Amino acid sequence: MRDFNRLRLINNIEKSVISESLLEISSQILPFLEKFSYKFYISLNKLEEENIYPMIYLISDNQSDILNNMILIDNIISAGLYFGFLKKGKLLLSLEGTEFLHEHEMIPKSKQMIVNNKGEKSILYGNHISKKMILNMPTDLKKNDFIAVFNQNNEIISISRARIDFSSFKKMEPNNIAASNLLDKGYYLRRKQ
Repeated sequence: MRDFNRLRLINNIEKSVISESLLEISSQILPFLEKFSYKFYISLNKLEEENIYPMIYLISDNQSDILNNMILIDNIISAGLYFGFLKKGKLLLSLEGTEFLHEHEMIPKSKQMIVNNKGEKSILYGNHISKKMILNMPTDLKKNDFIAVFNQNNEIISISRARIDFSSFKKMEPNNIAASNLLDKGYYLRRKQ
């Protein structure tokens, strides 16, 4: 079996996949990352053995210089900010990656949803998002859009995928599911240790 325990700079194919995925969220992300010399690295940690998707890390220019010197000495498998993973030809953002983009105002309002307190609790238990939980739904939302879900304190609590578009939202019953919860902050407490 080949040794996949390594971290490396992304290649052109991976760069294309990541770029296309980020463009679906906002056209501002890539220019921002280029302006501040961020680089994407990919971790190929035991892919064949554990069926794990390749993990993507965002690394600053300074961190990249340090990392390049260390790779000659150590077998590094992760560094910088865990940004997401590649699956079926797409980059799926991590909560950490989403928070990074939000902190730098790179998540447009059209990709943000705010939920009420009961909705927050339900989402943190791993449930999907029903209409009655939503306080603010983007008016230009389309089915299958990426959504960053916030609580009333403007904290990201979940990454979700829209099940409906905004025009369908108005006609929904309160208990109908509007978005699928893909990953929420409660996962870290629920997962097996």
